[in-house]
Amino acid sequence: MSNALKLSAGSTVGLIACSDGVRVENQPKVEELIRILKSFGHEVVMASTLFRRDGYFSGNPKERATELNRLFKNDEIRAIFDISGGDSANQILDYIDYDNIRLHPKPFFGMSDLSVILNALYTQSNSKSYHYQLMNLASSDGVEQQASFYRTFFEGQNDLYDFKYHWIRGNQMSGRVIGGNIRCFLKLVGTRYFPDPSNNILFLESLSGRANKIVSLFAQLQQLKTFDKCAGLILGSFTELESNNEFSIVEEYVKEISRIPIVKTNEIGHASNSKCIIIGEKNDVVK
Repeated sequence: MSNALKLSAGSTVGLIACSDGVRVENQPKVEELIRILKSFGHEVVMASTLFRRDGYFSGNPKERATELNRLFKNDEIRAIFDISGGDSANQILDYIDYDNIRLHPKPFFGMSDLSVILNALYTQSNSKSYHYQLMNLASSDGVEQQASFYRTFFEGQNDLYDFKYHWIRGNQMSGRVIGGNIRCFLKLVGTRYFPDPSNNILFLESLSGRANKIVSLFAQLQQLKTFDKCAGLILGSFTELESNNEFSIVEEYVKEISRIPIVKTNEIGHASNSKCIIIGEKNDVVK
């Protein structure tokens, strides 16, 4: 996969929480992340909607979207990193200024619940976004992640893009990547933000969910005829499912309900050593 983003010392980046706000007790981790970014030579702009105020939220939906729009409109900001997760990101979709983003595209990073925004940016602004959690830089795998991040986005290498995989069915697939966290991706069904799967590669992963839950989500995709249209399926890590040794149940079900090429990788998902995949980017996967 080609590197679609190049950063350099002196670049300004933005931090935001479009889903549930960051817990105040996690402020030291955020400060560590900012220190790491500054060690790369970055200037950091923080959204006012970053930490939780009352309950789960760092602001109401319109406030969070306004801050996101502000970061996109700031020409000095080279990339935007969402460091949140949870359940709240789809609340802001109707308030995002997609017309401005289409005219002034900017890399947006996030994962898990941010899957709704990654795909909305693709469907409404035809812009690429990055399924990646920047907080990995300040995680238990931080040293390795920082090195991979620097090589990928400063030196133009493919460290974070090159993931190991094995084939479940087939030997090649080609298309633009859509998807993300399976539960959150399905929030978009029936809305204008749900991407057309036709001739695209569907990427799916999950943090929570035993076999019964994950199978039910795949059944919904099958009933939407998603697997009849897409060019292939990339299965990332399914953390709870795999920790309970139940992935084989889901694998057999997916093979039963589809006829498309399928690959499995353990290197993209919720783990702190996870790699990056670009939503909206053309990807060729071959054996």
